[in-house]
Amino acid sequence: MSLNKDKSNLTIMGVQFDSQKDFKGVWYALSTNMIEGWKPKKDDVEEMKQYIDRKNKEQLHE
Repeated sequence: MSLNKDKSNLTIMGVQFDSQKDFKGVWYALSTNMIEGWKPKKDDVEEMKQYIDRKNKEQLHE
């Protein structure tokens, strides 16, 4: 299985990312877990994006 990703538009499985850093982070996390046999769904990508968004907001308020 390969991820449906678009580097130029920063999308993974249709989920848009706000920065290249976040895009690459989620792409890396997904791909390394796929090596172990996990098959991510769009919901998984959205959940990971939301997690990163929350963490980024928390860092802004520190």
